[in-house]
Amino acid sequence: MKSILVRTMALIAMLGIWVTANADDYRAVHTCKLKEGKTMDDVRVANSKWVVFMNATVEGGGITSHITTSVVGDSTPGKFGYVDSFPSLESWAATLAATESIAEGVAIDEELKEAADCTENRLYKAEKS
Repeated sequence: MKSILVRTMALIAMLGIWVTANADDYRAVHTCKLKEGKTMDDVRVANSKWVVFMNATVEGGGITSHITTSVVGDSTPGKFGYVDSFPSLESWAATLAATESIAEGVAIDEELKEAADCTENRLYKAEKS
């Protein structure tokens, strides 16, 4: 467990070097499917806990999360996504560390995993144009 924490902290330090003071932000996009017996309400409750916890834990806060469902296109029942926004790479990395090393973060992550399988994710840099 210590080696994971040390590697995560090293990642945070390295990413902090690359953080610039500009209006860009970072978006994590996850593709998920509800697990059998779970509802979107289960997802909403767990995701709301995640947002509150991360904003209280990560210095500077400013982290948001949206749950997305298809309006046009693939409308497979139970398929949804998360779009999480972070003000910097440093804050994104800090959420990973909090999920791995703080008991409340670990518990919330487990609750999210109990509600849905998220099989795909990407981190994007979002630039205003």
